Amino acid sequence: MPEKEKIVYIVTHGGEDPDRATFPFMLATAAQTMDVETVVTLQGSGVYLAQKGYLDHVNAAGLPPLKGLVDTFLNEGGQLLVCIP
Repeated sequence: MPEKEKIVYIVTHGGEDPDRATFPFMLATAAQTMDVETVVTLQGSGVYLAQKGYLDHVNAAGLPPLKGLVDTFLNEGGQLLVCIP
């Protein structure tokens, strides 16, 4: 049986750049729909996205709400890694 495809997305931005914080989660949820094992790693200011309540205030104009994307990503089995130096 072939091994399942895997992909890692790295998020390095938080609320200071909502577009760059949102796009990796859009790509990750799309990958999940294609049955790809998906991991999102938070680095730099992206680690703030893991702080409770922070996602409620990160919204990029014209893009889906980040909180909904992250919730979908996690509910569909996505893994979230936080890299704190």
